[in-house]
Amino acid sequence: MTISAVSRAIMASALILGVPAAAAAATVTFTNITGGFFNGVLANPATSPAISYTGVDTNNTGAAWGTPAGFGQSGYKFATAGSISAAVTPPAGVSPTVTLGTFQHVNFPISSGTSITSISLRFNADVDVDGVSQGNRSFLYQFSHDETPNAADPCADGGAQGVGVNINGCADRVSVNFISQSDSFDIGGVAYTLDVVGFVSGGGSPVTNFLTVERLTNEAFIVGRLTQYDIAAGVPEPATWALLIGGFGMVGAAARRRRALVA
Repeated sequence: MTISAVSRAIMASALILGVPAAAAAATVTFTNITGGFFNGVLANPATSPAISYTGVDTNNTGAAWGTPAGFGQSGYKFATAGSISAAVTPPAGVSPTVTLGTFQHVNFPISSGTSITSISLRFNADVDVDGVSQGNRSFLYQFSHDETPNAADPCADGGAQGVGVNINGCADRVSVNFISQSDSFDIGGVAYTLDVVGFVSGGGSPVTNFLTVERLTNEAFIVGRLTQYDIAAGVPEPATWALLIGGFGMVGAAARRRRALVA
């Protein structure tokens, strides 16, 4: 059986069994992007000053916390990208990574117990799919914050004191994750969302944990990607697998019959 004959048989089987044809790629564009930190959680609310929020729902938002220990409060800043565009092919496609904005951790020493343990970021944007507006959507990300004791040696992250990221004391660790209450948008009848992948610093690959140096403003890009919402990316539904297996079984049977006739 020739390759073209096999291809035609597969297509015929798919049509008979109702397997949907591959969808075309869609271009998703995010504009009028704003950000805002919210829902910060203090390690010790009874003895810590309140978290201060700035620039909420603007293109440059921030949050500060802690009792200063000689320099000032610690805090996060996030400057949004001007616009974002990415292509994805439903139903199982995942887009390449895109830059959501620039993240900074102003890592100043603060009194013990006055740090945060987590804080959330609301990422708002107008969403267009192939030029058709889907309105404004909000995507939510949570930052987990590990304020490491500067007196430790070796440090919890990054090794010994006085070396590398621990040059000015033990580095803090920041991680970021997607919050499931985020909005979604429709591409070809499939729900998609703007997932967060991690931090990119110094041209490296994305990482979920960002180690930040004490007494410095540490900066990294936050990158994300378009992916199915609450569906494992790239894994067909079990029913689809059954249809595909059945289709390939029909093709195999046809090939065996053809070989028998040739013999």
